[in-house]
Amino acid sequence: MKPHRWDALFDANMQLYRDARPKRAQYVLDFLISSGLGPASVLEMGAFSGKDIRYLAEKIPGALCCGLDKERGVFDELASRTTCCVVADAFHMPFRDRAFEISFHSGLIIVFDDLRSVDIIREQMRVTSGYAFVFGHNRWNLVDILVSVFKRLRGNSLFRYRRFTKGLLRTMAPKDATVIRIEYVDNMLLNIVR
Repeated sequence: MKPHRWDALFDANMQLYRDARPKRAQYVLDFLISSGLGPASVLEMGAFSGKDIRYLAEKIPGALCCGLDKERGVFDELASRTTCCVVADAFHMPFRDRAFEISFHSGLIIVFDDLRSVDIIREQMRVTSGYAFVFGHNRWNLVDILVSVFKRLRGNSLFRYRRFTKGLLRTMAPKDATVIRIEYVDNMLLNIVR
């Protein structure tokens, strides 16, 4: 896969993503509520627009909600007021083992090959004591594929990303993790590991 130029993609797409509905955070929150969990700490890796971790900070009062991204621009004034903001690489996060009860990323693995994606998930599991949510685009979602092709043809290379099958996501979970479920959530597949 041809590498992305993150600085240009970040600048071109930031406001679009900040204004979008925090779909992944809503899914995580629904899971927490239905499971009776009230975590003291939540980490979003590759926060990009920061909308999901800000949403969770609002909905889970008192929880440490931390966004991590390699781009400082993710953390605007609102993010800095409502969340813990860390500028760092998701492959080598500056947190102790099992520092967060809940962790998630919204498609962070879609721009990396299998080996690098496994590295991200392994690092995610290292810092997670409870549930880790991994979102990746669904290989079989025809609508998402067609919309992405249209957006790429219009010049937005952000929509040049990988898609995953349930089987591939299952193989990416570390051997010491238990895959709770893999399911379809709009255009994404969700992999919950513990």
